[in-house]
Amino acid sequence: MSIAMFKDETGNRYGRITVIERAHVKRHLRARSGSTWHCVCDCGEQVLARGQELRAKLVKECPKCNAAWGEIK
Repeated sequence: MSIAMFKDETGNRYGRITVIERAHVKRHLRARSGSTWHCVCDCGEQVLARGQELRAKLVKECPKCNAAWGEIK
């Protein structure tokens, strides 16, 4: 039995999104590992994002804001 460790992202802010809580998402065995997080964009839209993507700044806003405003620098 192994204990999975993860970095708690709750409350962190990445671009226009704020991390609310950890999402418990079932993954297929071949799926990439890592924690998934429930986030909320400044516009109110909810977003699911992986912790690695947040820390790498690959996810900084919801898809609606990205389409409307373009990429955040």
